[in-house]
Amino acid sequence: MSSEFSRDQNAVGTSGGSLHATERRTEQHPVEVAVFGGSRAAERRIGVGIGVVWFATIILIAAAWWVYYEASVHELVYKPGTGIGYYLGLVGGVMMLLMLLYPVRKHMALARNWGPVRYWFMVHMIFGIGGPVLVLFHSTFHVRSLNAGVALFSMLLVAFSGIIGRFIYKRIHHGLYGRKSNLEELQQAVDANQNKVSKVNAHLMEATGIGEKLHQFRAMATAQKGAFPVRAWKFMTLGWQRRNLAIQCHQELQQAIDHLAKAQGWNKQQQDQHFQAVLLDMDEYLDAVKQAAQFSSYERLFSLWHILHSPFVWLLAISGIVHVIATKFMY
Repeated sequence: MSSEFSRDQNAVGTSGGSLHATERRTEQHPVEVAVFGGSRAAERRIGVGIGVVWFATIILIAAAWWVYYEASVHELVYKPGTGIGYYLGLVGGVMMLLMLLYPVRKHMALARNWGPVRYWFMVHMIFGIGGPVLVLFHSTFHVRSLNAGVALFSMLLVAFSGIIGRFIYKRIHHGLYGRKSNLEELQQAVDANQNKVSKVNAHLMEATGIGEKLHQFRAMATAQKGAFPVRAWKFMTLGWQRRNLAIQCHQELQQAIDHLAKAQGWNKQQQDQHFQAVLLDMDEYLDAVKQAAQFSSYERLFSLWHILHSPFVWLLAISGIVHVIATKFMY
């Protein structure tokens, strides 16, 4: 592992240049890792957006509970077939119909000039969430007929399938709306994260034995040996193994940094800077290895998801049409 994480065994002995380089690095923006979702720095930048999503989710849950309660107890809320209830269902249904334009744009020659596919996919995702939400509010969260129950079940099935698809999609593409990744570039990302480790951090990893543990983790994660149940279990538990290794290495690095800080005369701020820098190197390397190792499995899962998702969409379209026709005779 010395050749992989420690280019210079005398790094600490010549710490003047290396330590200053490490300090300059920690003062700059965090190094970004070329993996599916972008980078850890990018994840930190969208923290406000995630907070807004959670806030909106809580508001929607509270509003849904109020609508359900009023419709169940007081019957003072709107009716599904008239007024605001009707228009909620109409807008939600139209949004779900417009979702079907995405596969049209993606696969049919007549739609090739309709604009970039990523924008249609964005609309597909937004309408795939907004449409079902509006339809649920349209129903006041009650099922009052067989055709309404079938339509509602189909809609929830498609929405749940879409959430799963989004989860898998993001792991084989650059970001939510980006181009598709490939295994070769992900393996290059692993090597890039390995090569960018500073000399001081590489020496720390080597001295504490962490470098060898990272090497073993990569060998285990990328190995294609074993029967299908063994490989499936490794795929499902790789994230847990990555977190367990990170926790173990975190404790060992903390002790090594403490000893090195005393030897070098670092103050508390310098010690924290070096500790965060080496942690960032280790975490980004582990993330890159994990995602590269799981890439092929996610590709196969996404292909299988496509086969299952399309019938669900057609079931939703047919049940929705039947529900609209049946409603016309009820109101």
